[in-house]
Amino acid sequence: MDSQNVENIEILTPHSTGQFAKLDAKLSAILEKMDQQSKLTEELLKKVDRQTTELVALRSEVASIKTKVCGEMTRARAYLPLQPFKQLEEFLQFEQTLQDEGVMKIIILDLVKSSEVSCEKFVRSSWRLLLTDEVVRQCSWRGTDAKKCVRGFRITLEIRKDAEFDRVTQKFFQYAQDRLSKAQKLVASKKKI
Repeated sequence: MDSQNVENIEILTPHSTGQFAKLDAKLSAILEKMDQQSKLTEELLKKVDRQTTELVALRSEVASIKTKVCGEMTRARAYLPLQPFKQLEEFLQFEQTLQDEGVMKIIILDLVKSSEVSCEKFVRSSWRLLLTDEVVRQCSWRGTDAKKCVRGFRITLEIRKDAEFDRVTQKFFQYAQDRLSKAQKLVASKKKI
């Protein structure tokens, strides 16, 4: 070896072997912690899988109990429309039938049977059972000169069970035009194919 290569080797080597030992110890500690974290992650994943399996089993048990208590879930809806209302006038006539307290209780029971897990999903699914986006577009939370106010509808007052309801309903009515536009674009793209 010539002297120039020896100098380069000396430059690359640390000044003391103590630095190597410190770095090696730190690296070993980091690798050990990573192994511990990996084992912990594996244990947590196993627990999550088990909890998911138990949750699915509980949901099916709840559904079977609900069927026994409330009757068959596929029972025809007595007062709810089979299809969402496509005309605002139809919905307003439906609103008039809700003045009868007995009818209202049956409708609320039918809406509750949708078995949604969160308030937000329950509110959206309830509105989707009742109204198409064309009708939703003609309404708003507060109402305007051109749009009906949904805040005062009887059905609104009955399904309002949570503070989330106002926010979810406002968004549902606010984005009706966006949902219609997306649906129209989807239909247009299918026609092109």
